[in-house]
Amino acid sequence: MLIFEVGISQEVAESDLIGEWTFIELQDENGEKQTKIPLTRFGRDMGIEKVNRDSYIFNDDGTYKSFNPLNTSYGTWFLDKKTNEINLELRIEPDSPYLPSLKKAKIVTKRKDGFYYQKAVKKRILIFGTDSMTIADREKYVLIYERK
Repeated sequence: MLIFEVGISQEVAESDLIGEWTFIELQDENGEKQTKIPLTRFGRDMGIEKVNRDSYIFNDDGTYKSFNPLNTSYGTWFLDKKTNEINLELRIEPDSPYLPSLKKAKIVTKRKDGFYYQKAVKKRILIFGTDSMTIADREKYVLIYERK
């Protein structure tokens, strides 16, 4: 069984993350690529998920772009050096049809730039190298990224 905690003691700086990171694959605890995984919510089997994860561009001004074949998003980011977590705060347009429900759930805040930002989603870096990194996904899976 692979242990994914090997890289947690590595020192990663925000400057190390600047640039484009391409999603390569999702792996299970045996290091095997998975393209479909069980989808479980609240302990209930919800079917099979076809794996589709974002690639990222991290800019040195604290903004990011995330994208996959189905979606492109923007927001702000920062690195929590104590936990090795990339914090992604998704930018929500003021005219988004989802904004009222996000406000009601109290998971967005308005900033001076006029946009709303969602509470940070945390991506924990498990292993970091100059040209690749491994990020924890849910349960027993990890995401493999390469620097473009």
